[in-house]
Amino acid sequence: MNSFPLYLLKLGDDWKVVFPEDRADIPHPDFWEQTVSHIVARHYRIPQKRLANLPYCQRRARVVGNKVYMGARCPDPKLVTLVRESLGNEGLTFAFDEHERRLREDVRQFKRLVRRHRPA
Repeated sequence: MNSFPLYLLKLGDDWKVVFPEDRADIPHPDFWEQTVSHIVARHYRIPQKRLANLPYCQRRARVVGNKVYMGARCPDPKLVTLVRESLGNEGLTFAFDEHERRLREDVRQFKRLVRRHRPA
């Protein structure tokens, strides 16, 4: 069964769904370091190397077949619609998975970096 990582990024007022173009089954940390951290770094003007080891600071999920395992117990209906549209699959169902939750310390470090690199 096909499985791949997915990140749900809140960039300003907009949400962005990021997943491997080829829907490759790669670990979240690898996908974060190779792709997603660069998107987040550009948006927040944070050096990417500062974000490279924070793969749990953003909302994430894993798609397995037609099921999306998320770190939220009750995903926002707007996000559900956005994920379905982004993946081109209206039949996706959503389930909670403890493993996909953000880590409090990663979120704290990320917020510190955002404050530190905020334009004056």
